[in-house]
Amino acid sequence: MFKKGLIYLLLFPLILLAQFRLENAVFPLPSETPRVLEPLARIQFAPIDESSAIVKSRLWKDVYWTLNDSGDRARIFALDNLGRIIKPAWAKNRFEGIEIPDAANVDWEDLATDDAGNLYIADTGNNNNARRDLVVYVVREPNPREANRTSVLRKIFFYYPDQKGFPPEQRNFDAEALAWRNGKLYVLTKHRSDTHTKLYRLDCTAPFVMNPAIKIGEFDMKGMVTAADISPDGRQLAVLTYTGIWVFESDDGSDNFFAGKVRVLPIIAKQCEGICFDGDQLVITNEQREIFRVNLGDLLPYE
Repeated sequence: MFKKGLIYLLLFPLILLAQFRLENAVFPLPSETPRVLEPLARIQFAPIDESSAIVKSRLWKDVYWTLNDSGDRARIFALDNLGRIIKPAWAKNRFEGIEIPDAANVDWEDLATDDAGNLYIADTGNNNNARRDLVVYVVREPNPREANRTSVLRKIFFYYPDQKGFPPEQRNFDAEALAWRNGKLYVLTKHRSDTHTKLYRLDCTAPFVMNPAIKIGEFDMKGMVTAADISPDGRQLAVLTYTGIWVFESDDGSDNFFAGKVRVLPIIAKQCEGICFDGDQLVITNEQREIFRVNLGDLLPYE
């Protein structure tokens, strides 16, 4: 027992160093020169200090929702396309976001929206791969010009059937990417032992039970996945990593997007963690509060 403990103590710094290098590595993508993205705007509201998601509202015109990463209060924020906060006129200087008092921000990572006026908040961050309480909060999309708080409509708890340990030997069950399509939720994993991602679908979203995540496919993203969105027509899946923008297109209606056409654009844009469709463009945000736009036509075919 003593020898095993000593070996672990000796190896622990090496394990941490390997994880740090993987998270901060720049992996080669199919282009000689990555595009350095220039911000078109900045998030201008001080309480948004670690934006970890962006999604365009399908209910309110020219509204974009974001949230802070772990450690923040349970709250969401509405922005316009220039990064300015949208808030009730009566709130004045007392406004600090739309509070959700019956939720908890363990490690919020992404947002999704559907065509029925619901927002999905992904409490799926799992850096150490030891969580057994992964959950997606469902809230009715509040009117950002009238509300300063909302409540949880439903909690969707889920698990990965292929995860056998907490933590497992291969730490590939973190997730910072959530998307919605045709009544189903989709989760993409962020790996710490390789550069792949796995695409899961939540077929059963019953409340108060642990719902299994159904694995659909796997793809080598050449980096760590930090956000995702599915186009309103359900045909395209946009996936963001620290070093690239990927778009997977399904022509046959299948949700196995990894089997369809693939396009990519290598980028440099600091620590990007939010992506969403906006017409023929993608909106991207980083934790440094910058907002970028990329035309879908700028992505390159990936063979």
